[in-house]
Amino acid sequence: MTSERASIDHDEILLGILGGSAEVDAPPFQDDLYARLAQVCREAESSDIDLAVLVRHLLRRWSLRDGRSVRVVTAASVSIRLRRFAATVDLREYPSNTWSATDWQPEWLDALGVPDAAAAAGTNSGRRFHGGELAADPFFEQSTGYASYRTPGQRAACRAVVSAPRGSTVVAMLPTGSGKTEVALCLADQHRFAVTLIVVPTVALAYDFERRFRDHYARRYPRADKASLHFAWTASTGEELRDRLRSRIRDGRQPILITSPESVSRALRSLLMDAAATGRLGGLVIDEAHLVTQWGRDFRPEFRTLAHLRDELLQQAIDAGHPRPTTLLLSATLGPYELRDLHALFGEPGPCTLVAANALRAEPDLWVAEANTGQQREEWVLEALAHLPRPAVLYVTSPDRAEEWFARLQRAGYRRLAVVTSRTSHEDRSRTLAGLRAIDSNASSVDLVVATSAFGLGIDYPHVRSVVHACLPETVDRWYQELGRGGRDGHASTALLLTAPGDRGEATTLVTKVLTDKTALKRWSDLWDHRQMLGDRAFVDLEGSRGSVTRGSYNHRWNAQLVQGLVELEALSRQPTDVEDRQELTDESGQHRDWMSIELRRADLRSMTFWSERWTPWQQAESERSKQALKMVVSLVSGSVPACEAIAQSYRPDAETYRRFGRAAEGVEPLAPCGRCPGCRQAGIVPPEDPPPRPAQVWPLPDDATPRLDDLAEAAGAQDGLVLLVTDDHSQVAHRLAQALIRRGVRHLAGPIGDPVQHQDWLFIDPLPIGPSDLTPCSSFVVYPPTSRVSSLWLSPRARLALREHAPPAFDVLLLARGATVGNRHPGRDLPALDALTALHVLGA
Repeated sequence: MTSERASIDHDEILLGILGGSAEVDAPPFQDDLYARLAQVCREAESSDIDLAVLVRHLLRRWSLRDGRSVRVVTAASVSIRLRRFAATVDLREYPSNTWSATDWQPEWLDALGVPDAAAAAGTNSGRRFHGGELAADPFFEQSTGYASYRTPGQRAACRAVVSAPRGSTVVAMLPTGSGKTEVALCLADQHRFAVTLIVVPTVALAYDFERRFRDHYARRYPRADKASLHFAWTASTGEELRDRLRSRIRDGRQPILITSPESVSRALRSLLMDAAATGRLGGLVIDEAHLVTQWGRDFRPEFRTLAHLRDELLQQAIDAGHPRPTTLLLSATLGPYELRDLHALFGEPGPCTLVAANALRAEPDLWVAEANTGQQREEWVLEALAHLPRPAVLYVTSPDRAEEWFARLQRAGYRRLAVVTSRTSHEDRSRTLAGLRAIDSNASSVDLVVATSAFGLGIDYPHVRSVVHACLPETVDRWYQELGRGGRDGHASTALLLTAPGDRGEATTLVTKVLTDKTALKRWSDLWDHRQMLGDRAFVDLEGSRGSVTRGSYNHRWNAQLVQGLVELEALSRQPTDVEDRQELTDESGQHRDWMSIELRRADLRSMTFWSERWTPWQQAESERSKQALKMVVSLVSGSVPACEAIAQSYRPDAETYRRFGRAAEGVEPLAPCGRCPGCRQAGIVPPEDPPPRPAQVWPLPDDATPRLDDLAEAAGAQDGLVLLVTDDHSQVAHRLAQALIRRGVRHLAGPIGDPVQHQDWLFIDPLPIGPSDLTPCSSFVVYPPTSRVSSLWLSPRARLALREHAPPAFDVLLLARGATVGNRHPGRDLPALDALTALHVLGA
């Protein structure tokens, strides 16, 4: 977003375009709204209502920015177009083609705010997200090009992923907009001659990642041919490009490869095994890791097989004597159920670390209303879409409803419109995403997308302003994920949830249903009876049908759920299936098959006793969990539970989460109230100005991470690893001490150390002195300038060791001015201390 001061000239240029100034030759606007409006003004074939909505958006933005009703003069040709829909979008015309827009406050929403306040996005008053602007560590700036971290959570995750033991798992739970992509970049950069694999759920997201990484590496290496940079492996990737990617991975020249769980489990499996065996696999990243649970247990079982594949890759590396790849699981939405599941799948061999800095997002204003009829809800949706800022997404539950809404909006006159559902082809989905982009010289074609949950997952277009739900999401988590498409640029957005009678019935169809014991036994018998064998391995066809159930996605879903349930009940195990296996299993019927290799672990799956005694309790637990999730959404809509509290409850960690992840679980639950939902507005709660959460920097380190400082500790009379050094001249010794301590294995520096220090590996550097609560598991060197106050907590071993429960023994070296105190105690008199020059001698510097 451009600043208000820098955008003054652009304001004038845009006014000239609206006013029909022929001599105005607009530059490519970097502001999303300006770019859209300039384009629509110049396109004679564009829709008049699309133009009217964008003009309204501009007028509301400038009015909110200036604190008064702003008027704009348009050319006569523009005014003719606006008059057709002025009443629809609440534009008011004055003499001489002059227009203004009033705020939108419908009587069917609470009157305690302005639902279209997201129009202020792009101005100072519209900025909602305020990051910590923490100075970047050298490795982060080198890897990403950014001079600061976006949030403390991003800093903790990046530090963890570069310093955790090889082969470990890091689960990073960071809110949308916190910069999870950069965490993956830092992991990739630790392994310069190995590939880091990034697994994503959709083709659209794979290409969105590729675009971002292509831009990143083109900036980092200006001489590189940007068009030749390829990072995505999808079903549409041609064989020639696949061969090049294979070659680059084998040669250690492919830093990142983005692909799907299906490709990892099939076409890429052998290549990845070879890469692990030759030390060419640095990391495994699973983006949107909550889908391992939410999708992998149902209709995309390949998400689950990633855990087994990881085990095999780690073993390949161990057997060949190479370092094991590190696993990074990224998500903004992980409840206790998903966290337990990920720990069970990826926690062994450990260690498994959680970095959680969850927070209720500040960008969206939340609005909820229940319509009395479907017709009333339709009218409300049309009114909302005529007043809310663009771009916007309208979410519904089913593809049929999406296509109905698309046709209804076309009849209303909208043309900058697209629909994306599970039925949408990859090409059309890609065109929609490209059409949304209105900056960097792109000509946008889409302002409004009608979609189901299949759209938007992880898509990083930052300027979506409005998200409307014309449905009842079946879980709070689904609703919160989808409204999270808005405001990813840190500016205000609007989230509007509109329900109607009948929505609950539709949502109930999406509640997890589990086969009854009798039906499950029959379906299992059919799968097993039609198995095929390759050697001693058994394969079942998830597309296999039984009785009246036809082949296809719904049948596949039941079979995937059946197999997953049996895996969780330890009745069978899933085995890897590669592309060669599938080729051998191909038959001549022409029917689509989805073969999965399984191994029986029980001999009684033909017995009804197993299904009634083991399957039925599992079925009931699964169904009850899903029903409770829907019940919470219903409570949210009715107002009996504030929306922000419902969100917080969805992520609240339970005792098992604390048992598995310890203190790190404290960061899983976002803190309510939010001040931006109906319940908070009615209670008079204003939005808090809390800074982003600062998670404790707790994670394990490699066993050899203890620095070689026993001689210094002995000379200084150190107690519990605390080394106190004193000096009369910081400028003479601070930098020399830092270099000497780095050579001895210290990796965390804080305070003014003088000239920058260099190291071929990672370092953590804080420009200001830190206290014990800001320590990392690494040993530290903290410089306190003269007159600084030094916390007495440094003298508490419990405070210093709290973050190092699972790390090797650490030292903390403090450089103090002679005469300084720690609490009220004097180093050298009340506390053992060593002169800094003597310390340099001990360190061999």
